[in-house]
Amino acid sequence: MNSVTRGPNFCATTPPADLLLPTLSSPPATSAQRIPLTACPLCGAGAFRPVVVVESHPVVRCQSCDLQFTQPQPSDSELAAIYGPDYVLAADGTPEHAVITRAKRATADHYLDLLAAAGAAGRGRLLEIGCGAGNFLLQASRRGFDVTGVEYSPFACERARQTLGGTGRVMQGEIDVVAGEPGYYDVCVLCDVIEHVRRPAHFLGQVAAALRPGGLLLVVTPSTSSWSARIMRSRWMELKPEHLFYFSPATLTRQLSQAGFEGIKLHRGTKHLSLDYVAAHFEKYPVAGIRTALRGARAVTPASWRERPVPIVASGIIALARTPTSHASTAGSDKHR
Repeated sequence: MNSVTRGPNFCATTPPADLLLPTLSSPPATSAQRIPLTACPLCGAGAFRPVVVVESHPVVRCQSCDLQFTQPQPSDSELAAIYGPDYVLAADGTPEHAVITRAKRATADHYLDLLAAAGAAGRGRLLEIGCGAGNFLLQASRRGFDVTGVEYSPFACERARQTLGGTGRVMQGEIDVVAGEPGYYDVCVLCDVIEHVRRPAHFLGQVAAALRPGGLLLVVTPSTSSWSARIMRSRWMELKPEHLFYFSPATLTRQLSQAGFEGIKLHRGTKHLSLDYVAAHFEKYPVAGIRTALRGARAVTPASWRERPVPIVASGIIALARTPTSHASTAGSDKHR
């Protein structure tokens, strides 16, 4: 079994809802209260094979369905220690932050194009769970959506409200803050969220309940079948202590289907990234050889090229799915919730 070590636990995203975390002033992190899973959350099988160790956190693969997950799961205090005010790729107001923001909004536009092609072209109510600094919400609002964001981190909530400038709404908490609005939303977006949640099936059931019948869901998550995962293996940049689950196209499709979603369509995990964005990521998440190569590339590349986001298929997968036209047939009774 391989072992992965990393630098500081910073990331470009913020913690999603449904993490069931304690407050951000929790006691020091400890591994004593890690949460073992006795059965695969996707298929219920109990036989797992070791894959890798990420900063003392073992990752296993279910021998029945191939879902990969951290086993045992990190304790609440360990996760709370990760998800703090510094859980960002670059500080506000820095040149790096401007580069990252530009790339994130270009990527958001790509996701909105996919939604438009699926029939959601700037109409109706859009909910984003784990909205971070609000870049996707801003681009969606510019296309005519009535936007709502849910974010666990109060620090990120404040940034998102500043980004939106009074447009839409941002609510601090977990997904249950919208439980009083069943069937209210036309679209729900989960960008790099589902890999963080403790109970994906239960979480997706809550998402389905928030959507109207025939509502559209967009999910973005790292894929164990991506070229970067296959080539980098134990050095894969998506191996992080806060990533509790690692999906493939097959396991993500099965997870969505069990939650009652229909018409599932998968797309390549295209994001719009610049050289400066990728370099900033690997400065925070060092991988032997790659950080040095990127520093060299930046040194010989004109600034106008370094900062320009371009479409790149990297480490993820994108799924589009719909709730049934009648919620009577939606999941929520699956035995592996």
